[in-house]
Parts: sequence; C-alpha cells; structure tokens
Amino acid sequence: MLDVSWEMDNELLVLFGPSGAGKSLTLQMIAGLIEPDEGFIFSGKKILFDRTTAINIPPQQRSLGYVFQDRVAFPHMTVRENIDYGLINGHKVDRERKVSEMIKLFHLEGLESKYPGEMSGGQKQRVTLARALIGRPDALLLDEPFSALDTVLRTEMRQLLHYIRQQFNTPIILVTHDMLEAYSMADKVVVYSGGQVVQIGTPTQIFGGASNPDVDLFLALNYPILMAHR
Repeated sequence: MLDVSWEMDNELLVLFGPSGAGKSLTLQMIAGLIEPDEGFIFSGKKILFDRTTAINIPPQQRSLGYVFQDRVAFPHMTVRENIDYGLINGHKVDRERKVSEMIKLFHLEGLESKYPGEMSGGQKQRVTLARALIGRPDALLLDEPFSALDTVLRTEMRQLLHYIRQQFNTPIILVTHDMLEAYSMADKVVVYSGGQVVQIGTPTQIFGGASNPDVDLFLALNYPILMAHR
C-alpha cells in the first residue's frame, strides 16, 4: 500500500527510507510505468495522471529522464549509440550534434566507440546519465543509481549530480536509503516509512536533531550507528 503526497520546486529532492518503503514505486508511478489506483501527478502545469478525469499520459510522452537501479549502459551499444538512444526523434545531423554535446559535457571524449565492458563504473554511469538527459527532460528520476559503486565512485557521482544541476537546471528526484547521500545532496528530503510520508524537510531539519519523535525513532532503528553520532 502506497499513500503519499508531496511537491517540489526546481531542486534536488531525496526520497529517503529503508528498502520496501515505497520510494522506487513512487518513481515508477511518476514515470508512468505503474498506474496508481487513485490520485493525481503533476509536472509543472502538465497533468501526467488524474484518476478523476481519466488522464494517464504514456511514459514516452512524459518528458522525464529515468535511471534505474539495475540498468546502466546497454552492453551491446557504443557510448555514442547509448547516448543517442535517449533521443526519441530528430534529424541525423541534429542528433549527432546533441550527442557530441553530451559527450563533451560528461567528459567522455575518446570513449565514443567504446562498449560498456571496456569502461569503468564511473564512466558507465556518466553514459547512462547523459542518455537520460540528452532530451532535456522536465525532471530527472534516479532510483539508487550509485548503490553498486564503491565509496570513491559514489563520491564522484555525487559531485557529478551537483554539476548536472548547474548545467541543466533540471529538478532531480533521487531515491536512496543512504543517510550520508541524503544529507549531503538534498535540498529537500521526503522520509518514507511503510508506504507513507512521515516527514518532509531540509537535511538539517531531518537529520540535525529537529525531527519529530516518530522520525527520530525511525532513524534510530534503521540507522543506529550514524544516529549515535548525531
């Protein structure tokens, strides 16, 4: 059961909480991969879903970039082909120009003809993010994209997200159950527990000791070591 309600501005919003809390399910509903039983979803002034008026925009028409937890770069495609796949249409020359721009923005020069098996984890993540952003989506949805990376690469990817915010000025929704990731990256944190939102606030409000008692207990039970040093 998922029963949540929240909104965001042009910011980096983190959906935070333990596995099974409903974070990834929320992203899938926003993207149009799963249809809610009721409610509505807006993106700016666009209605993506509204049960009462029977509006349900197909995923390919929602102008959202989506990076899944377990899907990185397509292994059978080169870097250039992977990034180009993110474009729905367009003339060949225009597509090539846009792909070249993304290769430069994501510092992938010299790797255009490489396949994912020939690249590092960080390079593959940059390819995946470039593919998600090449169509200039209204928002970028990230479902724990760094969970399989080591500590050094996770740090690199966090810096890359800040770079994306500067370059694209795109709202980002990041799903994570990593407390450090949520604290260091978010403009706003939405705390999930049991399919519900238990608190919304800035990282300082959520993790800095100003949480409500229910959230304090939730954090203490799920993140006891980190919370002991708060």
